[in-house]
Amino acid sequence: MRKLILNIHLAIGIVAGVFVTLLGVTGGILAFEPELDRISHRDISYVKPGGRALSLAEIGNAISQKYPGEGIVAYLPSTNPDFPTRVILSRGIVSINQYTGDVLGVRTRGQSFLGTVRVLHVRLAMGNPGPFILKWSSLATVVSLLSGLYLWWPVKRMRIAGRWWSARFWYDLHSAIGFYSLLPALVLAGTGTVIGFEDHVSRLFDYISPQRPIENDLVLPVAKLEEAPLIGPDQAVAIASAQLPGGVPYRVQMPRYGGLYVVALEYLQRRVAGERNLISLDPATGKVISAHFSSDLSFRVRLLAANGAIHDGSIWGTPSRIVAAIASMLLPLQATSGLLIWLRRKGILHTR
Repeated sequence: MRKLILNIHLAIGIVAGVFVTLLGVTGGILAFEPELDRISHRDISYVKPGGRALSLAEIGNAISQKYPGEGIVAYLPSTNPDFPTRVILSRGIVSINQYTGDVLGVRTRGQSFLGTVRVLHVRLAMGNPGPFILKWSSLATVVSLLSGLYLWWPVKRMRIAGRWWSARFWYDLHSAIGFYSLLPALVLAGTGTVIGFEDHVSRLFDYISPQRPIENDLVLPVAKLEEAPLIGPDQAVAIASAQLPGGVPYRVQMPRYGGLYVVALEYLQRRVAGERNLISLDPATGKVISAHFSSDLSFRVRLLAANGAIHDGSIWGTPSRIVAAIASMLLPLQATSGLLIWLRRKGILHTR
């Protein structure tokens, strides 16, 4: 049995090692994607708080003066006083200082370094075969970790005793990393497997516990707004915010792109599905046409959202993101040390 499990462990490492390494490196980077993105675009990612924040209408006027004749697709109000408000135009996303009205710059459409990293992590940048390969690589990682635990158990090596580059060094390194990173690595691989097989998992949940469809299109009355011929974005935000006390608006879709104001709000203190609140408004009267709240989400949707938050480390904020990043970055080292052990046993690589 031990020889069989060892062969399975080795086979997985050889076949899926490259993809596991890629998942680890890209996953470690993506754990801090927002921070890295702001660092790489520092000149348009930060503002100095001070004074009254401009209204969306005032920000829109500033944008119109800078880019005349270009319609605003959506506003992305700042949810942090140190970050600028952003405005989506056809040319790209414009950052504007909400305290001074100064346009900081525009990010044009196109693939960035972090965008490439995300595409590699999600689909290997190769279309349909990519997700198929990655989801099976995630499952293979789970099997590899569990088989590694079985192989480690009789010897229980938890420290590195061998000399640098010796066979003992790489064996101890492989065993120690496997032991100390086992739990977070299993969590990452397990949640990644669920994401990869999300369609199958969803059907399984629907089969085990069928959910009654929830009517989210709730028509809610808004008094004394029929008099207004056309409401502005600030009024739309005020009306939407009244429907979701404590919610912070982070996107305002303009009516010219869909016929309605669509205001997205989030609960900043809720890291799982807290951003899934959408209020649609009639731009002529301010009447609420539909309201979709995170509180209406089914158990299946909440569970899958929690799985995603655990996988990217956002479930408990910065501490869990640090753990996710470290565990991800250790996967390539684990795969490399395992490969070196195998090469030595095959006589391809000679170590002291």
